[in-house]
Amino acid sequence: MGDNKGMDRRGFLKTAAFSSLALGGAAALAGCAPAAGTDGGAALSSTGDIAWDKEVDVLVLGSGTGAFAALVAAAKGAGSVCLVEKGTMWGGTAATSGGGLAVPLTYAAADAGVSDSKEEIVKYFKNASDGRVDEAVLNSFIDNGSDFIDWISEEMGWKFVASPLFGDYYEPMEGWIPMGRGSLGAANADGPMIASQMWEEMKAKMEGYGVEILMGTEATELITDGAGAVLGAVCGDQNIKAGSVIVATGGFDHNDEMRAKYHPFKIMATNAVPTNTGDGQLMGMAIGANVSYMDRCWGAPAILTTGDDPATLIAEGTIAQEIAGTDWAMYRGLPGAVVVNKKGRRIGNEAGPYDLFNQAFAYYDTGEPGHVNIPAYFICDAACWATYSLPGHTVGAVGEGDGSYFDETYGGEATDPAEVPAHFVQADTLEELAGKLGIDPTGLTAEIAAFNENAVKGTDPVYHRGEKHLDINTTGVMAGSRTDLANPVLAPLATGPFYGAIYVPGTCGTAGGLTINENAQVVNTDGEPIEHLYAVGNCSSGVSGGTYVHGGISLGSGGVMSWVAVNHAMGATA
Repeated sequence: MGDNKGMDRRGFLKTAAFSSLALGGAAALAGCAPAAGTDGGAALSSTGDIAWDKEVDVLVLGSGTGAFAALVAAAKGAGSVCLVEKGTMWGGTAATSGGGLAVPLTYAAADAGVSDSKEEIVKYFKNASDGRVDEAVLNSFIDNGSDFIDWISEEMGWKFVASPLFGDYYEPMEGWIPMGRGSLGAANADGPMIASQMWEEMKAKMEGYGVEILMGTEATELITDGAGAVLGAVCGDQNIKAGSVIVATGGFDHNDEMRAKYHPFKIMATNAVPTNTGDGQLMGMAIGANVSYMDRCWGAPAILTTGDDPATLIAEGTIAQEIAGTDWAMYRGLPGAVVVNKKGRRIGNEAGPYDLFNQAFAYYDTGEPGHVNIPAYFICDAACWATYSLPGHTVGAVGEGDGSYFDETYGGEATDPAEVPAHFVQADTLEELAGKLGIDPTGLTAEIAAFNENAVKGTDPVYHRGEKHLDINTTGVMAGSRTDLANPVLAPLATGPFYGAIYVPGTCGTAGGLTINENAQVVNTDGEPIEHLYAVGNCSSGVSGGTYVHGGISLGSGGVMSWVAVNHAMGATA
């Protein structure tokens, strides 16, 4: 879908597309009154009169990827746009991220000389998702991605750049490429930006267009007519009538009941904002919406720094709000570090993608029986401790600002290396460390001995650490692209004292939600679109079959499908 370049942005469309949607909703309002909801969600349906406090053309629920939807709607001429945000922090989880957008076949990829095709992208997504991806939705994402990036680049004055960091994660599946699809970075006139800067700039642009932003306002119910079409939503103490409602309320990371119901193993930590409690999914299900991929999450394991007892998290099904310890590729894959289970055995390729490593926690030992990898343990030696920053432990700036892990770009004021943060334990020997952490000492010493023998040669015959593109070009770069080692992500754990910490499965968002079609419309359990209702971001079923195909897929797909949703609601054509 392209931008309607020959059309006055705030003229014709505001009186045509959106007014027709609003009038259609009004005609259905013979009268509406509350009806009991189910399972934490609720709906208002046509059984009596309802008083509307506000009427808008577009109502967006959530300021994460929903910010894209509000911006597109306002810029394309919606007469009135209202965005409600449950929390007090603008941008939700999205604004806490690095800001990379995964969008294929863009000018950024072309500028980097990337050779790619729609056929290869579809092949990769289908393979990575084990065939679970909805091909119609995926095609819509691919077909609209370049238009969205072109539009937002012009609208915001941004330039996107492709990077080899956080490229395709499922190497060597057919269709995989090393870069060009994942984590396109945005820059403004002052240089590269992170998400918080991007979201502040979008907010300022929205406010310039007159978008009404209601912070600290929770959407609790969707309002429907007798035929099931959505007419608006209850937001805080207001009944807001809308021509279209775009749900962008995020995941259900902080809903203990939903995680227990849908996830196949315990998720113990998340860096998602606490307001991500599955509101959009519950509101949608209350009016008959279907849900998909509820068993999936955007995995992000973590060193547990919060002081939470892992046994309590497991027993009570609760989750730790973990920020500092979230391990994208900065800790477990460092030379001189490994992650092991209570038997002392390594659980995966520590230098690989964070989501893939998170899946190692799903292993169920039928002899135990149980998930023997939960919790696991991060372990490193004195050389690693002295060289790299870890949560609560900073080595300070070393280099000249060339972007390597331990230079002035990522450094900071050094902490006293003799001071060990409370979430770490220190021991002179591996046996002593095992005793302090509750690991089998015999298993650990045998495992590290075998690992060390191969690490000095730069090999890992067990999990093939350091053999894949991302291992070297993401984790290896973050580790300083070490040329003094046979492999930049492998070094033996040879020198005491040794350090250890609890390492747990985590998320940066759940990946399941309201099932959408190729127009980002929410569909009911019969597969039919629910009129005037759209979903984008982590509250939706997304575009990748619930699979973390490459870095930035949550933000990128949320942005593109926001573009798709608004264009469909406004009746735009390609």
